[in-house]
Amino acid sequence: MAEAGSARFLYWRLVVLGTATLVAWNVYIVSSDFFRSVLRDTPFRNSFESIFSVLSNTANMAALCYALYTQASADHDRRIRNGLMATAAAFCTVALLAVFDVEGLSALVVILLSLGVAAVAAAYIQCSIFGIAAMLPAYCAEGFMSGQAIAGTIASAIQLLTIFLSSWGEGRESNRLDAAEEDGRSQLRLRTASYFCASALFLALSVRSWRELNAYLACKCEDPDALTATEPALPAAVDDSVDGELTGIMHEGSPRLSRSPSALLAGEAGGQPLHRVPETVANSNLNEPSHSLAELGAIAELIRRIPTPTPEDVQNSSAYDMWLSFFGLHSTNPAMKTHSEIAPFALISATVMAQTLAVFPPLTEAIVSSPGSSPQIGHLAAWHFLVFNVSDYVGRLSTQWLKCHSLSVLKWINHSRWLLVFAAFTFPTAATAPQQWLVVRSDLLFLALIFALGWSNGWIATISLIVGPRHATNKELAGSMLGFAMCIGLVIGAIASYPVLLIAGIS
Repeated sequence: MAEAGSARFLYWRLVVLGTATLVAWNVYIVSSDFFRSVLRDTPFRNSFESIFSVLSNTANMAALCYALYTQASADHDRRIRNGLMATAAAFCTVALLAVFDVEGLSALVVILLSLGVAAVAAAYIQCSIFGIAAMLPAYCAEGFMSGQAIAGTIASAIQLLTIFLSSWGEGRESNRLDAAEEDGRSQLRLRTASYFCASALFLALSVRSWRELNAYLACKCEDPDALTATEPALPAAVDDSVDGELTGIMHEGSPRLSRSPSALLAGEAGGQPLHRVPETVANSNLNEPSHSLAELGAIAELIRRIPTPTPEDVQNSSAYDMWLSFFGLHSTNPAMKTHSEIAPFALISATVMAQTLAVFPPLTEAIVSSPGSSPQIGHLAAWHFLVFNVSDYVGRLSTQWLKCHSLSVLKWINHSRWLLVFAAFTFPTAATAPQQWLVVRSDLLFLALIFALGWSNGWIATISLIVGPRHATNKELAGSMLGFAMCIGLVIGAIASYPVLLIAGIS
């Protein structure tokens, strides 16, 4: 019962933080009709979505590179709090645009600045929390990933609801609101202001969730018995985790190991890299009789896992570090080592995201309901967004009971997804070249394909994030690097979507 209570405490706060990291991008998608309205008299009316995508991905990637490079000395508490508050401030700024009816190029500048701030903030938040979640039990990584999927699900549900409300009684299918009339623009501004204000409020609440989580971890590390009356102990980490062993010993009441590696997660280590051995362990005397047998065993295991450098290694490392310092790349050595340990999982994470984004949504959004389908589903494009996000969430959630620890099996499943990507090409031709291709004309089958694509996307990405750090010495850095690999996959998929559309015959 105690472990279950602690699991719930950790899990739901990471769900909230996961939702907060992607709420920015999703609220911009939901508000696309507002941006189209305020930019209607500018040359960017029909191209602002591409501009938003390029700016967001570029700013996010650049910030993520820097956040990953400075991960060893990062203050996670400051990064996460400042990132959430900066995003909330950006949302309030866009809400003011809607309230005061600012339009034209001045509105575009403010919108782009707020989007850039949100993208940079999301990079810092994700880099820190991916690293933190990698050092906690597996369900914590799943909770953070599920929170990201929840953000997309809420956004797609709001978008679908808005479409139904806007087309009520019109008897026609449409993805976009008609904002040409003055009363329509007024309602659109009110809705958009509500979206951004509600999102800013949610981000403010997520700051509280992070503070509670940060204080909980710090308190557990400083005084393991302090919360026994009100909060249960943290669950043990994976069996092969050094941090899990130290956490277990910490709960035995040994004052010498009162600062577990989780203290570093809470910003208590003064900027020390997480891959270093805790000072209390390094300075421990193995001959002291005050140590318990379990404590001695864990310390001996820690020492056994530290490789003994040869003279050649020391000489090569010194020359290597000298060149890195010359170019200002002081933190690449641990990053390269960690990457070599998790390279297969990083490749899988990048591949699955690239596969998905290459066809979803550019290719799948172009699909229209087939006249020969039974049943024929109205607003198919909007429905397929909701189905994908729901299935993506289910895939991430299902990692709790559908686990995979075999790298070869994970690779095989990831390779099998190419069949889903190829199957996506059989549907768009229904609207472009129905006489030239053998086309499956079924709306339900198309949604089933989207469900499989979304489920596999969520499950593979989350499993890689859970299993990958177990193969790394520096689990914090491994988790952040896997998040970085996902971001690279998204960028590659976005670029690949253009040739995919050309191959499918969609302009």
